[in-house]
Amino acid sequence: MCRAVRGWWLVSYVVLWGLVLFLAVLVAALARQIGVLHMRLSPRGALEVDEEGPPLGEMPPPAEVVDLEGAAHRVGGPGPPALLLFVSPGCPICREVLPGVAPAARAGELRPLVLVDDDDPGALDHYRQRDPRVPVAAAEDVAETYDIPGTPFAVVLDEAGVVRAKGTVNTLEQMEGLVDTARRRLAEGAVVP
Repeated sequence: MCRAVRGWWLVSYVVLWGLVLFLAVLVAALARQIGVLHMRLSPRGALEVDEEGPPLGEMPPPAEVVDLEGAAHRVGGPGPPALLLFVSPGCPICREVLPGVAPAARAGELRPLVLVDDDDPGALDHYRQRDPRVPVAAAEDVAETYDIPGTPFAVVLDEAGVVRAKGTVNTLEQMEGLVDTARRRLAEGAVVP
């Protein structure tokens, strides 16, 4: 009887080790598939569509806006290069992208400005607790002038107020990519059609 118990114990021990090895191979295969899926779904660049937003290579008309602290800001026209981020009060993605404005602007040596496409003072309440280095202003008329298709939408202007890059951004990586595209176009001296 003792020999029969030892035999079953040995068989169960071998079977269990076989299952452990099978599960290890299965976990390795799943990890590989997750890596492949991650590569396929990795963040893409900002969606830059020619027909949306202000035309590349052109200078939109300048406008004056007042931020939440009462300071006046010039949007467009000659001045320091700027990163404009258009947002909406009810846009959850806008709130996720907002913390990335200051680092992206700093990396591109740009002046950041967040423009809310709603002139209702209550709409700005969403942006009261934000990065103090990034001014926020209500600018529904600017969004209309710039032909902003939806939010969040970023526009990079050079010193002359010419649009160097634009696009819908959903992540910090996309915003940084947009800033890099504008810097590359400036460095190449590219005249964008």
